[in-house]
Amino acid sequence: MAIQVGIPQAAMISLTDMVDNCAEIKPGMEALILAHKDGLYGGINLVDEEAVAWTASVVRSRGANCSILWIDDPQKTHQWRYPPVVKGAVSGSDVLLNFSSELTNEEISEFRMHMREANTWNIRIFAVTAPLLMSEWAQTPYELVSKIRQVSSKPLMKDNSKFVMTDPNGTYLEGYLIKPVKREGIPGVQYGKPRKETGRYAPWPEWLHTQVRCKDVNGIFRFNCMLGWWANHMGIPPEWETPITIEVKDGRMVKFSGGPEAAALKRFLHELEGKVGEGIWLFDTFHFGIHPNAKVTEYQCPHTLHRRLINHSHSSNLHWHIGSAPANEKYPYWPHITGDIRNTTLKVEDTLVYDNGYLCCLDDPEVLAVAAKYPDRPGLPGRPE
Repeated sequence: MAIQVGIPQAAMISLTDMVDNCAEIKPGMEALILAHKDGLYGGINLVDEEAVAWTASVVRSRGANCSILWIDDPQKTHQWRYPPVVKGAVSGSDVLLNFSSELTNEEISEFRMHMREANTWNIRIFAVTAPLLMSEWAQTPYELVSKIRQVSSKPLMKDNSKFVMTDPNGTYLEGYLIKPVKREGIPGVQYGKPRKETGRYAPWPEWLHTQVRCKDVNGIFRFNCMLGWWANHMGIPPEWETPITIEVKDGRMVKFSGGPEAAALKRFLHELEGKVGEGIWLFDTFHFGIHPNAKVTEYQCPHTLHRRLINHSHSSNLHWHIGSAPANEKYPYWPHITGDIRNTTLKVEDTLVYDNGYLCCLDDPEVLAVAAKYPDRPGLPGRPE
């Protein structure tokens, strides 16, 4: 019989923070952990049994009831499912600790809507393995990254503000910011609001500022990586050698160039046009990572798609949505294709938001005050030399 080894201190710091400050587990709550079996054996839904067991142990230590549901439900392109067995289990739970990479709040409308109807919190877990739970990324205080998320909204809230965005890769875009308006079929939350005030969804570790809406965007956008969820269904890797270049005119994508990835992306967008309409060619939304330590080594996470998911949330990573079409009744999935750049300089009117990939709000006194509360935890990296 194998001897049960205790939870390492580094992982305990991470899990305690998640359970107490993100999921806010209380005595008597019904918690459900969801994970895919394929993720144990090289599938897309990376996970390991130690991470699940450690999470359940810390949840139960708070006096909550914790059930674990392992599923085997391969997803098909354009036919993604919200498995009925999961739906039934969610209905009887106060909080879902969601280790799935495929069952996402953003893309799958039925899942997102049911979480609201069931009044169940969806905590999307990104630190899904023992090595990731022990990383500086996971140990960074949730309160700190949440504060960065709120404070980063300050320069983005003024309607009709002109922005200019550049990157050494050749990107040059300009346009105007507009007030965020709830769009049916596209998830989103209000700027600068805590997660508690905006819905029943919280990723952990915290990862992105909410979507920034724009109008009259013109210029060139060049990128060589994207989130793996849609890349996987396009049949391309999440990172590639030859950049994709998109020419943008009056808020629409009018020309694509690059290598085979550019051709694959354009084909896929034409396919989506038949499902969601002309909106798939709109170029009007960007947002960015807000986690200053969202970087892990290949040793900590050999899984390429999941490592790209983590890097996507780094505070240097800004991405545009490649298309801006909502889900609809016939196609209940939000096309959430991203183009990511890492060395952005972004100016909104006279305010510098990004300086060569550095998110300037990391120097804000509110952010610095929260970081000072955690002198023994991973914090702010400081401006690069």
